[in-house]
Amino acid sequence: MESKTTSSMNLLVTIVLLFVTSFVLARPNTVVESALAPNSPSEDYQVQKCASKIGETCGNSIFHYVFGAGKHVSKECCTILLNVGEKCHDLLTSVTIRLEHFPKQQEKEIRRKNDKAWKLCKKHGQISN
Repeated sequence: MESKTTSSMNLLVTIVLLFVTSFVLARPNTVVESALAPNSPSEDYQVQKCASKIGETCGNSIFHYVFGAGKHVSKECCTILLNVGEKCHDLLTSVTIRLEHFPKQQEKEIRRKNDKAWKLCKKHGQISN
């Protein structure tokens, strides 16, 4: 049985992934301009493309590691992340930070974990802490 914290984190991950995807696919241009300004429409397309390439399962795993208390990213998910590229990985993290309005100190920690996830996947092919 999952703890309340794990259930809450799973719900948050699902909501953020759905929000980012639906935000990119189905919003009027005025919403994009206010939420992602001063970014270009090409960034919106990139967010959608990156999220779809990573997929829900690996997206959840990577999200838990970067934004939560996740300690493992499988070899399969690291391979997908590396194939998608560091630019996509950084973009998805940046958009989530902007949408969730994290405090500056927490944002620094998230960006540090984002970089660490990339480096560990690149070096070891998986993350097992």
